[in-house]
Amino acid sequence: MHLENDPPVPLSNRLGILGVTLTNSLATGVLWNGLGFITSREYHYSASETYALFIAAGAIYALTAFFCGRFLARLDGTVTPRTVLILLGSIQALVAPLALVGESSAGVIVIVLVTSMTGACLWPIVESYVGAGRNPHETRRAVGKWCIAWMIAVALSLVLMGPLQRNEGWLTPAMALLALAPMSLLSIGFTCMLPSKPGHHAQSTEAPPAHYVAQLKSARILLPASYVLVGALNPLMPYVLDRLAMNPAYETPLTAVWLTTRVVVAAVMLGMSQWRGRWSTLLSGAIFLVAGFAIVVTAPSLGFIAAGLVLFGAGHGVIYYAALYYALRVGSASIDAGGTHEALIGLGYVVGPAAGLVGYSLGGGGSTVAVVCGLLAIAAIPAALPWIRHRRAHARISS
Repeated sequence: MHLENDPPVPLSNRLGILGVTLTNSLATGVLWNGLGFITSREYHYSASETYALFIAAGAIYALTAFFCGRFLARLDGTVTPRTVLILLGSIQALVAPLALVGESSAGVIVIVLVTSMTGACLWPIVESYVGAGRNPHETRRAVGKWCIAWMIAVALSLVLMGPLQRNEGWLTPAMALLALAPMSLLSIGFTCMLPSKPGHHAQSTEAPPAHYVAQLKSARILLPASYVLVGALNPLMPYVLDRLAMNPAYETPLTAVWLTTRVVVAAVMLGMSQWRGRWSTLLSGAIFLVAGFAIVVTAPSLGFIAAGLVLFGAGHGVIYYAALYYALRVGSASIDAGGTHEALIGLGYVVGPAAGLVGYSLGGGGSTVAVVCGLLAIAAIPAALPWIRHRRAHARISS
């Protein structure tokens, strides 16, 4: 039900935001989930070199996302968010052809660093448009559907990369980055369907339950922690799969298993309400995520790796969706809020590859699991504190 005097979101706006999301998510999937296959298969990077590139990209992403909202606030009245989206798409389209320049990886490095910056600014704006013109209940539903859309596109990007992994003739892994150009141009076309600014973000008059506030605090620790694992796993996947001696064309589709599982989990959570407000939801997500990571990195066979990817995707889907739900239920949907959300993800994209690099340098898969899980054990302390405080407060009230 819409708020009084609050008209339904126009169809053109919904189609525009869906188009911008799908086109840019295909690009995001290549950047964060397929980059390791490009650097390892075409440019023969070592695992350490691939990790280093991921660390640089993650640092740029986190810093840009953190300052994006403040920067746009200063430009308010001068440049509209829609204009910024068009500018960002233009930059991505211009740098994409660098993937074909020369035989070195210099062009790829430039593309990665530039698109890390543009993506970090783009997604907070897109997230703001998603919730625009809706009341809180509608915003939560819209964001849930939006999550499923971008998750599907990210998974699809890895599947589509499969044939390129053969690295035969002109079909090379780096060609996936060239696809940024047409995707960005399509994104600009969809952006033109959007209003110049996101609409009014309606605020809920109903105070959220106290345990929702506490769970949001825990979720905001678990969200970057989950991306620590993602950041540690993504650069390592090509080297993990090397021991299987499988057809290169199947490597990226296999990696997409965890991304596909995440879509299924998000769809289930969108349709069900029983998980909301339960601490066991966050706990189960964390357990699935850690267990899946450990299995994938250390498993000796294809079956175990596939099972680990399923667990990993389920855990990440639970944590991501829960964190976003509580943020929307307790907070707002502003561009600055979206920037904070993306900055937390970027933080994971820095710490994860750094931890993975240290672990891999110390001794391979087992050491990587030990170092990364050691960091997560440290993160578990602040993540558990809101639950402990809530239990104590509940006990005092009951007594």
